[in-house]
Amino acid sequence: MNPLPKLGLFGLLLLAVLGGGAAAGSVFGPVDTDDAPAHATHDPEEDPVSAPTLPAGGLLVSEAGFTFVPERRTLDAPTFSFTITGPDGQAVTRYDELHDRRLHLIVASRDLQQYAHLHPTLASDGTWTVDVPSLPAGSYRAFADFEPTGADHLTLGVDLTVPGPAQPPAALEVSHHDEVAGFDADLTSDAEAGTVTVTVRRDGQVVTTQPYLGAAGHLVALRDGDLAYLHVHPLEEEPAGPVGFGVEYPSAGRYALFFDFQVDGQVHTARFVVDSDSIAAHGHGGS
Repeated sequence: MNPLPKLGLFGLLLLAVLGGGAAAGSVFGPVDTDDAPAHATHDPEEDPVSAPTLPAGGLLVSEAGFTFVPERRTLDAPTFSFTITGPDGQAVTRYDELHDRRLHLIVASRDLQQYAHLHPTLASDGTWTVDVPSLPAGSYRAFADFEPTGADHLTLGVDLTVPGPAQPPAALEVSHHDEVAGFDADLTSDAEAGTVTVTVRRDGQVVTTQPYLGAAGHLVALRDGDLAYLHVHPLEEEPAGPVGFGVEYPSAGRYALFFDFQVDGQVHTARFVVDSDSIAAHGHGGS
């Protein structure tokens, strides 16, 4: 796994993640999104401008009047810049912090083999800029996870490309174990409770991760196919040992889960792949 040039969210709305394992493909990387069920009915007189809430985030480039505007649609330069425009059409300059940052930028390849959790810098004019890692040619999606001051938490997504000859998309194989930088990471699931737990070990001993982005770890879940950004909640801020999350899968299907964790001051990312229908069928555990 290629080492990550230091990036970083927590919560899976995922939002609420590691430097990839060999079995998982290349992972650079650590979100929290508001998942609410779609409205069954809509009264245009009571609420003439709102749209039905999607069961997962990151599927839209514009929502609630806010739009993700990239400077360009390619990731072939050392830096990537973008703005978030508001309902007035102007670049947003004020944000509330979420997990120790005002905005989390997640970049993932369409086949979910590549992943980077980045933290851009905001200029006074509302332009965000971030260094990007070297990524293989192919199709990607970027997710901006943020909360404008005075507005709701949003996750917006935009499609990007790394130019050049691309390899055929790799198959996304189920995996509940990853190895990264000398650590073994294992994922277990409890379908009845709606939780997943990640246990990190080094030399066979369970490791207690250090606080990262305001919690013991950061988990992002993306659905295979449309790359829907899911709703994930950390269960404890500073657990001793295994780290648990509440996960809401909006549909049956295959999901890649990226877990960012910090040990000895270094952030790593582990990747897991699960089938939500399999979790529901088999209940506890699951590999």
